[in-house]
Amino acid sequence: MRLIILFIFLINCNNFQQTEKRKKVARVNSNFLYLSDFDNEISPELSYEDSVIVSRSIIDDWAIKELVYSQSVLYLHDSIQKKLAEMVENYKLQLWTNTYKNLLSKSNFDNKIDSLKKIEYYQKNKKNFRLKDDFYNVAYIILPESNNNLKLIISRFRNFSDSDIFFLDSLNYQFNEFLLDKPLWINKNNLIKKIPSLNKFTIGVELKKRDFFVFKDSLQVYLLKVFDYKKYNTPAPYEIAEGNIERILINKKKLDFFKNFDKEILDDAIQTNKFEIFP
Repeated sequence: MRLIILFIFLINCNNFQQTEKRKKVARVNSNFLYLSDFDNEISPELSYEDSVIVSRSIIDDWAIKELVYSQSVLYLHDSIQKKLAEMVENYKLQLWTNTYKNLLSKSNFDNKIDSLKKIEYYQKNKKNFRLKDDFYNVAYIILPESNNNLKLIISRFRNFSDSDIFFLDSLNYQFNEFLLDKPLWINKNNLIKKIPSLNKFTIGVELKKRDFFVFKDSLQVYLLKVFDYKKYNTPAPYEIAEGNIERILINKKKLDFFKNFDKEILDDAIQTNKFEIFP
């Protein structure tokens, strides 16, 4: 008997909550705003007073939109309303089809691009990839000025043979920051941020004269190797352009995917008599 009473109580509570959610809060003409329409927009952490203020703001916004829409239906010319209805229908069609196609592409589209294809595209179009700043191909080590192995590290970094790189990498726990195994293309401004001793006036002159540099301040020593340099507005090296090339090729591949999809769905509709053109 207790279980039956508890069950009835729970059902009544649930019905009460549903009824409360469907409670009418406001009306504009024959349209109603229900509590369930905006209940989730009010944070339970708000005080009662703040909840009332937020609720009234939501109700007023809804009412203004409904009232203005009602007036627009009355006063806008039929030709304008027809055009707007067509735009809404076209937008709905576009939204549905684009969403569906994107879901299809995520589950069926392979966005991997072969490295040889990227290199081939770069070779044919390298003039189209222009640098927007001066770039330097560098390796660097930033370490405390008090490091006990400083002289040895400087010597090894200057030589930069495979054995030197292996040795330096074994000491990387002593470095504040480093880039050794894969020299990086870095633009002028970012290089200055990395090594504050450089500045815009000296970087262009100094880094062209030598390929190895040691800079110091009160806390750190900056070791820098410059392997190559490319000027602003010259063709970008492949390593810099690779990201853009990959995005271009993925987009082209995706366009081909959608073209094939459109053709297949059209052919299938013709074969299954879902689509026909009347003479």
